[in-house]
Amino acid sequence: MKLVDRIPSENQVNLWKMVLHNAIAGELMSILLIAGEAHPIVTQYVTKAADIINRASLDLSSVQNMLNEESPSPKGVLITDDALSGHEAQDERALSELLAWMRQNCLTMPKVILITRNPLLEDKLRRLSLENADFKIVHSGWVRVPAAAYRSALQELLSKSPPVRKSSPIAEAPAAQREVPTPAKEPEKKKSFFDRFKSKPQQEPVIQATDPLTREIANISRGISRIVAVTGHRGSGVTSTVVNLASEASRRGLSSIIIDMDVDYRSMNMYFSSFHERTKRSEEINASLIRTLARPQDYMTTAFNVKENMWLTGLGYDFHDGKLMSQFYNTAKLVGMLSLLRTKFNLVLLDLPLDLFRMFSDALIHIDLFGLCVPNNLHAVLSTIRNVETILDKENAHYLNAKSKIIVTQYNSLSRFQGDLFTPDKVGEVITSGLSEKFIYEMSIAGQVPYSPHFDSQIENDIPLVHSGSEYEKAFGQLLLRIMEGA
Repeated sequence: MKLVDRIPSENQVNLWKMVLHNAIAGELMSILLIAGEAHPIVTQYVTKAADIINRASLDLSSVQNMLNEESPSPKGVLITDDALSGHEAQDERALSELLAWMRQNCLTMPKVILITRNPLLEDKLRRLSLENADFKIVHSGWVRVPAAAYRSALQELLSKSPPVRKSSPIAEAPAAQREVPTPAKEPEKKKSFFDRFKSKPQQEPVIQATDPLTREIANISRGISRIVAVTGHRGSGVTSTVVNLASEASRRGLSSIIIDMDVDYRSMNMYFSSFHERTKRSEEINASLIRTLARPQDYMTTAFNVKENMWLTGLGYDFHDGKLMSQFYNTAKLVGMLSLLRTKFNLVLLDLPLDLFRMFSDALIHIDLFGLCVPNNLHAVLSTIRNVETILDKENAHYLNAKSKIIVTQYNSLSRFQGDLFTPDKVGEVITSGLSEKFIYEMSIAGQVPYSPHFDSQIENDIPLVHSGSEYEKAFGQLLLRIMEGA
């Protein structure tokens, strides 16, 4: 071979330069950060192996202009909640346009990660994640995204996973001409004469819930939404019922939010020590209820995230701003908050003792169902009737009566009335027996909660009754099913 044959042509040199340039660019790991106001926060966690393309903050709605003007070629894209507009349809459209631009203009399709605190956003964007293998949604269960979540997402973007490439300037042979290695086939084992007498292996059975309660709750549509006010006279177990219903809903895969309207006692601080501790450190969470009433669309920052799909809004013990209370703790703000939260959660639970109905009577028509807590003793029955008679006019009382299901709390199986066992059905009969003209409609029984000598332990240990044994699991499971059915 002549020496001249070994000298590459000018076209080959240019081609090699292009390949080398792309290889070097791949090592730089440039990242496009779309984080809105959180831009300076996220950049703190960027390692030396990465380079943020945009020095200024970007919102999802404005990123398209930047892409068209500068035509960047990032190796990864990180998006946070702070860059979103809050309008789901608008954000979904902007994300779709971003992914389409990346596919068309990047030699290698970059990995795109969205970190969100919204537990419902993943469902809303499921179509996009299914259609785009390089788009991933990461849900953070914290009110504020922790540093570890940012670092993990950035590390994933920096990981050297095999890229999905578009057409390359290096021509490839057609698929039909490329040799694809085929695994060597193992020689077939000759069947024995006795194999025909062996029983065929059975397929693994599909494990399904066998108890009727689990099956019925599983059949509840995840698109359903209920606003339920748990009420009753003071001491009837209202707060405990709310806490355990929300915990059971969360365990069963339903999203829920507790609204503690009882600003006098603020008992949620006792049931959720993590909430109480946060109220002492954060003025925002200390005023959670007022802030959520003022701006319900910002519930993900104004409310407290108890666990993945369970939220809480109430007041800390140290909140005493009378001016803000008079401005936001009213019927109009409550109705506005309920209207918004209905679209975000399967179950909106209000801790609303009967004496608060005097202030919020005009909001009753916006509540789907009332869970009326009544222990099975005559004192509790008469206290319930007396509360309703003194607080509500006849029209509102009849509405409460018609939209209520009785929850027999602190149920004592030995309790008697006029010589007979005071059963849950008997409780309903006595209330509507004509003792008061405010109760004229029969009320169904949602269920009963057995009396527990360890009732206070759920406050001391931060473990709701529903998690203390199968008896309470079944009781609150039945309650959940009945209230999700509606009035």
